[in-house]
Amino acid sequence: MSRSIILLAACLALAACSDPPELPLRVGVNPWLGYDPLVLARERGLTDPADLRIVELESSSESARQLRNGLLEAAGLTLAEAIELAGSGVDIKVVAILSLSKGADAVVAKPGFASAAALKGARIGMENSALADVMLQRLLEAGGLQRDAVSLFRLPLVEHEVALTRGRVDAVITFEPVVSSLVAAGYRVLLDSADMPGEVVDVLVIRSDALGARPAQVRALLRAFEDGRLALVAQPQEAARTLAAGTDLDTVSYLRALENVRMLTLEDSKVLLDAVPDADMLALGQLVADLKASQRVMAEPDWTKLFDGHVAADVLAARPRP
Repeated sequence: MSRSIILLAACLALAACSDPPELPLRVGVNPWLGYDPLVLARERGLTDPADLRIVELESSSESARQLRNGLLEAAGLTLAEAIELAGSGVDIKVVAILSLSKGADAVVAKPGFASAAALKGARIGMENSALADVMLQRLLEAGGLQRDAVSLFRLPLVEHEVALTRGRVDAVITFEPVVSSLVAAGYRVLLDSADMPGEVVDVLVIRSDALGARPAQVRALLRAFEDGRLALVAQPQEAARTLAAGTDLDTVSYLRALENVRMLTLEDSKVLLDAVPDADMLALGQLVADLKASQRVMAEPDWTKLFDGHVAADVLAARPRP
């Protein structure tokens, strides 16, 4: 056997024994302003495609389903959805608090409905999600109504505006950019997330097995969101032109809608993660009460196991000092 053949065989043997290349971390996001820093980071080339793959999905329910089934390693979810997912037995960690909604989620109704109480007998369109049910619970409380006083229609976000404007429903439980579009068309907000401080919160959720096996990619994910947020803050007009293209809003309307979302810095996120379960900005007790009332969860989770600030701490520690 020639020396070249022996070398070739040795190289093939080494290649067969080497580890396969690591795939990018798959991160699910649905159309929501609070996740747009990740989209902006991707569009601006602030992420490495070898580390992260941002997967845009129709709804957060689809993100949760794919996370549950192992088709995603991470996702942007509402805190309500994260609690529900953990309660169903999926081993996940909340590694960042991304944003707080302060009016960007709302119940929007036809002009003839002047209050929550007026919705008795009405048809309400809403996603099949934990947060939608939390908002429904608060709406019913505000109107003094029982759940059977309204008719519910489970609709994906993409159908909310059409369903309301064409008269298929009398109100929708929805969020930006749909809220701004409907308000501009003359529809009325009956309740919004400003009435529910600390309950409508967006988080980054990671499967615990992925966090243990791929910590560098998870750190890259947190850096990507922070880099996208900083790019949005530094050049809001330019960023809005990029991001508004994926909505039915123009640049001005997009920026106005964004005013109803408080994006958190990575430092702010770390402070909240460390303060759980006593973080004043997170209404954890009220949120769990609403989830129980809507029968989405049966018990309060172990907050110290669900929230994990270690990744944020590592990212902050690795930052160059000014």
